[in-house]
Amino acid sequence: MTRPIAVPEAVGKERDRPTRVVCALIGLWVGWAMSSLALLANQFVFHGSGIGPGLTLGFLSLVVQAGTFVYVARGHLFARAVTVVFLLLAALPLHMLGRLILEGSNWSATYTIANFALKALAVFLLFSKKATKWFANHS
Repeated sequence: MTRPIAVPEAVGKERDRPTRVVCALIGLWVGWAMSSLALLANQFVFHGSGIGPGLTLGFLSLVVQAGTFVYVARGHLFARAVTVVFLLLAALPLHMLGRLILEGSNWSATYTIANFALKALAVFLLFSKKATKWFANHS
């Protein structure tokens, strides 16, 4: 006689996750990966060059973001609110775009814009009507 397969509770939660939340998580993780690559390039290729958060603070930031994204995926309202803080922090370097472009730092300018755009889109999606309803049911 065969025993039924036990399905963890998290599987059901993932199945009912709205597409907007899934797309937001993809955007957040892509932005996270870009930030990771930028941190590594800045530290190991350009030896820090006096800009950026530094290796320790940058690594700590990435760990906090990753933890937050995991809790967003689980439907925690507080984690969703923290993504707004990440968006605000991503807006801080936008004032440097003109200087980056004038100095020919097109990759840095592109990264800055893309990272902000991904976070902005993710926050917009996370606060949509369907996503808000899903978060309310999972908190």
